[in-house]
Parts: sequence; C-alpha cells; structure tokens
Amino acid sequence: MFILRIAPVQAIVLRAITWREKDRLLVLLTKERGKIFALAQGAQVPQNRLAPATQTGAIATFWLARAREFDRVTDCRIEQILTRIRQDILALTAFSVVAELIELAVPLEVSDEGMFSEVLWFVKRLEEGLSPTKWLVATQIRLLWRLGWMPHLLSCSLCGAEIEKEQVPFAPSAGGVICESCQVHRKPADTQFYSIAVLQAIYSLWQQPRLIETLHLRPTLWQQALTLLRNHWRYHTEAENKAWKVWQQIASIRAFPFATRKIQP
Repeated sequence: MFILRIAPVQAIVLRAITWREKDRLLVLLTKERGKIFALAQGAQVPQNRLAPATQTGAIATFWLARAREFDRVTDCRIEQILTRIRQDILALTAFSVVAELIELAVPLEVSDEGMFSEVLWFVKRLEEGLSPTKWLVATQIRLLWRLGWMPHLLSCSLCGAEIEKEQVPFAPSAGGVICESCQVHRKPADTQFYSIAVLQAIYSLWQQPRLIETLHLRPTLWQQALTLLRNHWRYHTEAENKAWKVWQQIASIRAFPFATRKIQP
C-alpha cells in the first residue's frame, strides 16, 4: 500500500504564482530544506483554507506531501502575514528584489538554517517599519556573504592594500575595490567609482546587521550602495533582477513627485 510521506516545514513565501485556474505554485525558503517549490491546490479560491497562507510574504508552517513534479501542500498554520508589503509599495518592491535574488542564486533543496533564520530576522525588521532602502542594502550584503560572493570593500581585491581615497574604483569582475597601483595595470571594463563612505557603510552592515536601525547616510549615498550591490549581483547571477527595475521607477517618482504631473496651462 502506497502511503504519502508528509512532513512539516517552516517557511517564508517568497513568491506565489498563479497555476492553472485554481492553484498556486509557491516559491518557499524553508528552515528544513532550503529553497523549494510547492503546489497549493485550490488556493486561488478565496474560500479555500490554504488561501491566506499561500500569498507572498506569508510566514507559516506547511505540511508537504512528496510528489513527482512539485511537493503538494496538504495543510498549513499561519505564523505571520506581512501587512506592510501590502500597504507600502516600496517595502513590497524591496521584498521582491530580495526574493528574486534568492530564487536566482540559492540552489534547490540545500538546507541552510542560518540563511533562513537571518532572512526571517530581516523580513520581520521590514515589517516593523525599517527604511526599505537601508533594509535592502543590509539584506543584500548578508546574502552575498552567505553565498560566498562577498566583495572586497575596504582593501584591494588584487593585492590586499588598504583603500584610503575618497573615490574608490569598484569592479565586480575583479572581486571588489581596486587600489590606485593595481588600477594602473588592470582596468576592468565594469569599473565604477564610489564614495569611501558608501563602502564603509556596506562593510559595517555586513559585520553588524543591527546597525540598519541607527546607521545614517545621505540619500544619494544609499542609492550608490544599491547600485554597487546591483552590479555585483548581476555579475554573479548573470541575470537582471526584474524587481530592481520597478524599484528604480518607484524611487524616482518618490524623489521627484512633481515630475510625473502635467502642468496645467
């Protein structure tokens, strides 16, 4: 007699995809099994008992039955529903950027309890009202470190010399910043210049993520930090983050709210 093997997992719903007419395909980051896909049958129907837990940003325990293509959700228990990402479009987009990076870069079915715990901690800080910009910088640098893609930020990636200049060349293809001496002999095509304050801020958030609550930079420097991280991710994943484009559009509208309004004659 064949018996379904059902096991619970604690998970964050990174993305909920419409699947056929009534189902949802979930991209989950789990404590027990890492990143997985799971099918929630009937979850598109509002009255379905799985519907509340199978939406983007839900934190829940799911009972999964092994199947040929995708595991099937048999039951769930909601732990938390993120309300902020449903009220603040910038917070939703920041969450989506990180969710897409995890989907792109984290291998399937590789358990990493440390990564899950840290992502869960960051998600709860976003829900508590943290600045989406600062949250996005800190979350990205910690993910890069956990994936083994941590860039050199305060020392030359080629010779190890400490960086002291105010404007510092950074090249993802070289592994990070490049000192003045090494730059004479090697000038990667993807080199861009960033303020040393930006590099110091990113480094500090890598070492102490809790500094996101107290660390302050000018808005333009936070944007520099995001650009640096975006370029570094793009080099390693060899893909463009679609949510990042949405972030740029929303951020530019918020920075210049009158630019999109028509001037009345």
